[in-house]
Amino acid sequence: MATHPQTPTSSNAFSFISKGWREVRDSADADLRLMRDRANSFKDLATSFDRELENFFNSATPPFSVPAMRSPPPKEIEFVKSLRPKLSEIRRAYSSPDFSKKVLEKWRPRTQIRINLSAIKNAIVSAEEEEEGIVDFEKRRRRRLSFWEEWKGEGEGESRDWEPIRVLKTRLKEFEKRGSSFDAFKNSEFVEKVKSSLKSMCKEPLESKEVPPLDVPELLAYIVKQSGPFLDHLGVKRDICDKIVESLYSKCKNHQLLHSLSGEESSVLGNGNINDELDLRIASVLQSTGHRYEGGFWTDHAKHDPLDNERHVAIVTTASLPWMTGTAVNPLFRAAYLSQSAKQKVTLLVPWLCKSDQELVYPSNLTFTSPEEQEAYIRSWLEERIGFKADFKISFYPGKFSEARRSIIPAGDTSQFIPSRDADIAILEEPEHLNWYHHGKRWTDKFNHVVGIVHTNYLEYIKREKNGALQAFLVKHINNWVTRAYCHKVLRLSAATQDLPKSVICNVHGVNPKFLKIGEKIAAERELGQKAFTKGAYFLGKLVWAKGYKELIDLLAKHKADLDGFKLDVFGNGEDANEVQSAARRLDLNLNFQKGRDHADDSLHG
Repeated sequence: MATHPQTPTSSNAFSFISKGWREVRDSADADLRLMRDRANSFKDLATSFDRELENFFNSATPPFSVPAMRSPPPKEIEFVKSLRPKLSEIRRAYSSPDFSKKVLEKWRPRTQIRINLSAIKNAIVSAEEEEEGIVDFEKRRRRRLSFWEEWKGEGEGESRDWEPIRVLKTRLKEFEKRGSSFDAFKNSEFVEKVKSSLKSMCKEPLESKEVPPLDVPELLAYIVKQSGPFLDHLGVKRDICDKIVESLYSKCKNHQLLHSLSGEESSVLGNGNINDELDLRIASVLQSTGHRYEGGFWTDHAKHDPLDNERHVAIVTTASLPWMTGTAVNPLFRAAYLSQSAKQKVTLLVPWLCKSDQELVYPSNLTFTSPEEQEAYIRSWLEERIGFKADFKISFYPGKFSEARRSIIPAGDTSQFIPSRDADIAILEEPEHLNWYHHGKRWTDKFNHVVGIVHTNYLEYIKREKNGALQAFLVKHINNWVTRAYCHKVLRLSAATQDLPKSVICNVHGVNPKFLKIGEKIAAERELGQKAFTKGAYFLGKLVWAKGYKELIDLLAKHKADLDGFKLDVFGNGEDANEVQSAARRLDLNLNFQKGRDHADDSLHG
């Protein structure tokens, strides 16, 4: 058994406490005596002041008689006579025998400090229960606490406690009550989640880590979660939907969520609901795109009311610069020229890709770290070609590049990135493409007018794949379904596109003024007798098989004998560049491959 230091006995403890109390009592008595002495000295001072006043009055009134004076008495004597009644009252008050008693009652403590020494002694003596020479300090501590509580309770019942002591006891009692409840609240899971949420909201964009893009299982899990009411109508129970969401999301949660959140937040969410984790994951991806929702809680269901005669046009497309594709360039020019009119405000909504997808899509390994950086690039490229500064807004929505489809797929509800107060006219570039996976609000419910512009015949692309005929049949009916549901009117740029419901053929792109100037220049040269086109023919398009390179190579190989000496320049960049060039060399075709460039480039004028 471990040894302990020698413990003082109960008599020593009591003598120590008694000695301390005697010192306190002697000090209090000394203070009272000092106050009594000061009161007596003040009384003596008042008595001496009375004597001086008496002498002053006697000197002001002589005993002998003087003849009557015609002039009035001096003003000083009249002033003293007016003071005499008041001074006599002051003299009587200070010379009263009860004056010192009243002063002592005014300045002494209102109550006495009452401590029962016998109770202290009994409490200490009864606590000394030694077992084999060792004192049970735990029992002593509990009994001292019980005595302290008993002494406090006794004091609370009496009204004679000194005011500071009473206030201190009240404050201690309130602190004890608040302490336990406040500690429990401070350490609660709710407070931890609020702290993590505030931390993620207040985090500066420059300090935030790169958020990984959404994976296919995450998208499927979110789609199933949002489709809960619809599945419920089909007879699928809610618990089954929750299990599906949990199984899909758990596959990528471990290596995705830990990268996008700090360790503190991950520990908080690790014990939470899988639905909360999925919602926070989607919110973190949306935050990384720079999107800020501007709609209201009640105004989300209301359509735009153009009472001010100003229209709002939202152009939503499936691609963005620096990807040089039709759905990136043509909607950009459309937004720029529409913004020249003061009758409407224009917003261009383009996809934002993660860095890995940017490396797959954008040429020359060009990537952007933020939507603001990409917006600056887009505006600079545009102003170099149109010659004026276009006043329109550029917003971003999260997208995911599909290598199998070679297309950017919207991730989530794209319509929510346009505030309800601006939801007037929507122009959907490639409406079938935008709505293949759309599961948010119907465009025609949110906007007053929805116009779809069809750029691409996706059926021809799909027919080139495995089981292409079956896939094309299914995609054809899906395209008809989504365009009928989400568009008021559909415009097809040419008859080569799919015939869709509510559609007409109309080339709404127009002609770039640069092409008109080039044509006018060549016409003037021909009038002067100069030969206009001296470089033969060119083929311009992205270097992927789906752009028609297979048909081009097959036709040139079939008619090689008839085209002896014919040269063709090919301009383009793409994923299939090496395969296309190898096939042309293998067939010994006279093709000159060059990097992609704009149709209006000077090298193409001839």
